[in-house]
Parts: sequence; C-alpha cells; structure tokens
Amino acid sequence: MSEYKVHSELRNIGAKTVHTARLHRFTSDTPTEHHGTDTGPSPVEYLLGALGACLGASAAGYAHSPNYDIKIEKFDMDFTAETERYPDKSSKVTKIHVKIDSKTNLSKEENEKFVENVIHISTIHNTLQDSVEFSFEISDD
Repeated sequence: MSEYKVHSELRNIGAKTVHTARLHRFTSDTPTEHHGTDTGPSPVEYLLGALGACLGASAAGYAHSPNYDIKIEKFDMDFTAETERYPDKSSKVTKIHVKIDSKTNLSKEENEKFVENVIHISTIHNTLQDSVEFSFEISDD
C-alpha cells in the first residue's frame, strides 16, 4: 500500500488554491467565467493531467522493466472531458476521451497491446473507470 498526501489552501482570490505535495507547489483556479482568476489549471484539467501522468508513468514502468524490450519513441496523449451540471448545481465529469499516439519498437499489434496494458495498470484510470465513461483511441502516427 502506498499513501499520498497533499495540503491545499484556498487563497480567497477567485478560486485560486495552492497545493503542496512533498516539495512541490502548484496552483489551481477556474477560468474567469467561472468566478476564478485563471491563474492555473482547473480541477478538471488537473484530473485529466493526473490521468496523463499516471498513463505516462505506467508506460515508462514497462519501458524500464528488464522483463520487456520496449523502446518508446513517442507516447503522446490528448484528453477531452465532458461534464454535466445537475439542477442542484452539482456537477460531474461524465465522459473522458483519450487519444494515445504511441510509437515504439514493437509491431502495430504489439504496440496496441502495450497501450492496452498501460491503461489496465493505470491507478487513476482504475479509480475512475466505474464512475466515468471512457473512450480510447490508439494510433501510431
């Protein structure tokens, strides 16, 4: 089991919130049309970034493992999220589309299986998959 800790402070300037994780500080905010000051990515953008970071780390884990002979030339990801707002003013991310452009030393079929394995072991994807509709598009352009 691993444990992660983040400390977050609302700065009372729009929706600006400063987060500290270990020695790292990062800011989130919302766009001005959502009463923020746009000084950082929104929470949903950070969610997509967390998914990208996790998929990237999972791909790197395979590439650095002595059990696999995978050389990654490119592993680029684009994310699109859709949200839904409910009558009680709550909202939820309902759909996430992920486009992964993966170029490796593997054949097309092996590369696709590699990407599917990366998705399968992603902690963030596994955490979200039961509550968000996912679609994936895999290419090797």
